[in-house]
Amino acid sequence: MAKQLLLVIQSDNPGLYVNILTHCIQVRGVRDVYFGVNEGAVGKLSEVKDQIRRIMSKFEELLTDHNEYQIAYNSMLSLAPIEERIIKILFVNPEVSIKNIKRNFPDLNNLIVDISGCNKKVSSDIISSYISSGIQHVCCFELDDRVYSKEWRTKGLTKMYHNIRQDIICYEYIDFSESGTTIESFNRMRSQGKVIKLLLVVSILLGVMVFVLIQQQQSVLAQYAAVTLALITGLGLFNDIFGVVDRLK
Repeated sequence: MAKQLLLVIQSDNPGLYVNILTHCIQVRGVRDVYFGVNEGAVGKLSEVKDQIRRIMSKFEELLTDHNEYQIAYNSMLSLAPIEERIIKILFVNPEVSIKNIKRNFPDLNNLIVDISGCNKKVSSDIISSYISSGIQHVCCFELDDRVYSKEWRTKGLTKMYHNIRQDIICYEYIDFSESGTTIESFNRMRSQGKVIKLLLVVSILLGVMVFVLIQQQQSVLAQYAAVTLALITGLGLFNDIFGVVDRLK
């Protein structure tokens, strides 16, 4: 089944999005493109359309000398009206947009969410909240260090796809679900969080019980409750330390 791309737009650099679209359409099998925009900016639809127009203009500029972009450009031309391609994401709290994402993309296995154009806060918030909620393929287009070198500039090479995809590919498309630890880490943290919440509730109840028993001069029962409270607190501390050590590994 063809993959869908949700391209989150925050940067004003059209070249970045041309690289992402070209890679995803020609290499990743993407045939359906949507644009994730800040929910607070959706009222300014003209600005969103202008950003997408700049991306298309960049494609057209590159096509005059490089046919590597033809397939991606044609795919973009075939898209439905832009209004139907816009997905609202609240950048200040991407987690609240998850239900909307899942409603628009029922087949999450074939969805790629690209955060290459986002700042560090937005991208980290999307990674943590989306992956832990089952939206697995959160990806990022990353250029190799050599692209930023003086030697690269001396040769007159640009950061565009026709230069960075050579015999030695000078970019990487990172899927955070394939790192070997990302999903497992989030699942483990969620599980530990539930355990800690349960232990906290039990600790509070035992603490109240100890106080009441002392007030009623039930010293023996109070001692048992206090010992149980100490054990519960110790289990919580052990769970927390074990989780930290495991994450450090």
